[in-house]
Amino acid sequence: MTDIAIIAIRWALYIDLGLLFGLPLFSLYALGGDRIERGYLPIAAMIAILALIGAVLSVVGFAIQAASMAGLPLLHPDFALLRDLLGGTALGTALQVRLAALLVLLLCAALYDRAPRAVTITAGVAGALALGTLAWSGHGAAGEGNAGWVQLAADLVHLLAAGAWLSAIAAFFTLVAGKAVTADIQRVRIAALCLRGFAITGTVLVGLLLVTGIGNGIFLIGPAHIPSLWQSTYGLLLLLKLALFAAMLGLAALNRYHLTPALSLAIEQRDTRLALQVLRRSLLIEGGLAVTIFGLVAWLGTLAPPISS
Repeated sequence: MTDIAIIAIRWALYIDLGLLFGLPLFSLYALGGDRIERGYLPIAAMIAILALIGAVLSVVGFAIQAASMAGLPLLHPDFALLRDLLGGTALGTALQVRLAALLVLLLCAALYDRAPRAVTITAGVAGALALGTLAWSGHGAAGEGNAGWVQLAADLVHLLAAGAWLSAIAAFFTLVAGKAVTADIQRVRIAALCLRGFAITGTVLVGLLLVTGIGNGIFLIGPAHIPSLWQSTYGLLLLLKLALFAAMLGLAALNRYHLTPALSLAIEQRDTRLALQVLRRSLLIEGGLAVTIFGLVAWLGTLAPPISS
């Protein structure tokens, strides 16, 4: 049960911290990081809620891992072990850095109205730092020497790109969600503009995911283990992850080349109901695939990669 709890916490953290990094980023490149998103994409409220959830998940996750190491029930912690883990391990350092970044994010949410763009930039940097701590305490930090730094960098970039993609899906869905959106033509126009503008950003994110994914595969699998991937739990989970990623690419292409032009045409014709309905369904499926992939990544993080055998 402890392993399941650790996987579940890490899964939730991937999603929570991914959104904390990616939503401010989306606000900057898609909405200009200004007050235009009020009523459409409430960045300040989202940051505050996600930061609080992230703090709770981080502390609980750390306590569960400490209890697992000590072989003790969660309600009877070993405080000496907790102090040692917090002050002398990468896991403890990652927790401290993450909580500090989450505190900065809470301050950003409180100060958002004073300087939206500057605060959004700060929130994006703090979100990147918080999300990066997950790579710091995972397989990406297991390497040594220069190769180890390259491995960590690849894992970090992969994680940031994934968080940015998940956040874009969440932001787009927020913009087009609800039946009342159909009557708000200004909101629909903003959504269509953001969708069209995401073409370049989306291409960059996919490129980063592919390049860093291949790099991580070299470090964690090794060419010699590729033919036997299907023979291990790690390999099967990885193959499933790749299949879901391919499905996401297909949906992203559908959104870009069919559903986005269809929405623009519907705006011109003043009848966006059907176009929005189809777009919502596509985004919901794509988001579900992304969330599932993060779950697989959380599970993979508890397994020994083939290169270690």
